[in-house]
Amino acid sequence: MSDAEKEWASGAITDALISLDVFRSCRKPFVFMSAADEPDTEAVIGLFLAMEREVSVPRVRGEEMDAVRITPYTDFKRNRWGILEPVGGIIAEDCDLAVVPVVAFDGLKRVGHGKGYYDKFLSGFPHCVKVGVAFSSARTEGVEVQPHDVHMDIIVTEKQIVTADNVAVFNEFGRRE
Repeated sequence: MSDAEKEWASGAITDALISLDVFRSCRKPFVFMSAADEPDTEAVIGLFLAMEREVSVPRVRGEEMDAVRITPYTDFKRNRWGILEPVGGIIAEDCDLAVVPVVAFDGLKRVGHGKGYYDKFLSGFPHCVKVGVAFSSARTEGVEVQPHDVHMDIIVTEKQIVTADNVAVFNEFGRRE
């Protein structure tokens, strides 16, 4: 994608996210900080802060990931992957909405970057609504999951919102049922 296409698609994803009831009703959202090749989440984080929500973002600690509460005044630094993380801050004990990156997806099955940070983190918040965001080009078929993989409740792209109600089911010959 060109920078202009990525900017447009990220804006469309933000628009779709804010249309969700769970976006408006959540009190303690957790939102990933974007890498260069991912949909930009800066506007989403800014909207949550403007709505006076208890926003948290990821900070990696060894093989684990914490949710760290932020404010408009939080300082950030880049981690080993070049992703911004909060400096200092209070570890969030709860989240009711998690917005997570998606490298590839098939229905509500999510593939991440392969380190398992989000799967480990999300397994600690079973009642949290899990929303994956990706560019539509990340849609694929045949994603295989492991027992530890956490499925999304919703996947949002610039072209569609995928939920359990609208996931297409394919039979063995590839026809929609």
